[in-house]
Amino acid sequence: MKLQLIDQNRNTPHLFGVFFIVALLILSACSPAMPAVPPAAIITAPDPATALAAGKPTQISGKVSGSNVKSVDVFVNGNKYATVNQTITPNEFQVSVPWTPEQGGVQIVQIKGLNDKGEQVVQTSVIVNAQASAPAANAPAPAPAATTAAPASIAQPTTAAAATSAAAPTVAPTAAPEKPKTNEIVITNEFANVRSGPGTNYDRVGKLDQNAKANVTGKNADATWWQIEFKDAPNNQGWVVAELVKFNGDAASVKVSAIPTSSPAPTRPPTILPTAPPAAAAPLPPAPPPPAPSLPPSALLPYSQNMAFAPRNDIGDVPLGYNEPKNSTLVWEVNGAKSLELEITSFDGPGIFSDCKAGDLGKIQPATANNRRMPLQIPSGQFAFSMEDAKGYYLFTIHVVKSDGSTTTIPRNVIVGCYKK
Repeated sequence: MKLQLIDQNRNTPHLFGVFFIVALLILSACSPAMPAVPPAAIITAPDPATALAAGKPTQISGKVSGSNVKSVDVFVNGNKYATVNQTITPNEFQVSVPWTPEQGGVQIVQIKGLNDKGEQVVQTSVIVNAQASAPAANAPAPAPAATTAAPASIAQPTTAAAATSAAAPTVAPTAAPEKPKTNEIVITNEFANVRSGPGTNYDRVGKLDQNAKANVTGKNADATWWQIEFKDAPNNQGWVVAELVKFNGDAASVKVSAIPTSSPAPTRPPTILPTAPPAAAAPLPPAPPPPAPSLPPSALLPYSQNMAFAPRNDIGDVPLGYNEPKNSTLVWEVNGAKSLELEITSFDGPGIFSDCKAGDLGKIQPATANNRRMPLQIPSGQFAFSMEDAKGYYLFTIHVVKSDGSTTTIPRNVIVGCYKK
């Protein structure tokens, strides 16, 4: 009987522990899930309106947030510069990285939020200008070379003639002049187009792939384009945009080159008189310089795209909410493009959504993009809309014209009140 009581006492704590764990599981299942935080990114420094100085330290500051953002990468001129892995608060990363511009000219700073697979979730960028450092004025002249003193072990001369010969300075041999360094560029982007002049309005004469090198022979006035040796270009001189390359050498020593016209000037045939020798044609005035490119700064960045719904970014009813009216906001950021247009269409659902019929476009407000293209702000913006009682299958499409003239689309489906087969 005593053994039986001891066994019961041993089993009692064990059973209590099992009941306690089951209770915790029930409470955790009933507790509400934490709301998702939409991805967002902002750069607070450097300020695009403030000119930086090459060689002078500054700071890259910003903030990236989002439930699925697990790390943040900082890029400068297309090259990865730093990584931030620690959050300051849940779902929020603070970026504070010291940075010193290495050379003058246009500089591109980007911060990118990545998920746990290393895929880009959100990004933002700024374009700033760094002034090239000038040599210091009134720099002191180098001190004259000191003469070599006689070693202490040599006896000092006792006559005037001996003193004169002993005091003769030792002349150091003249060093051979250094060979001037070659200025060159290295392609940091996936590729860079080579054009006949410093602008996208000039003809494309070829391209250079990533890590390719070329000798620099000149630059334009504001150093946003480099002139390089390129055998397929007129006079073997091509041009590449500075944002897509890394410059090695002395930028101050590169001379500003003459800017070619985008097309040859027309010539006038000479006038021939019947009774007189042919008269020489009057020279035409020089062709006007090509117009400056009107593309926004974001169009010069490498192409990247991001399209999402806020506050929820799932496909189906979730981005619109379960309660009427169904409201949502389309959020986008597209770099490397010169125009964006939004078009909303509807059709019968494909595949597993074949039971979902085409939605009524008349239910979407505002109707500015329904079955027609609506221009969007470049490079980023928001479009708030509602779809009250709008059951069916819809397609939101952003039509993109890239800075090089090629086109692409960014499609997203919205399924309202329908479910998979």
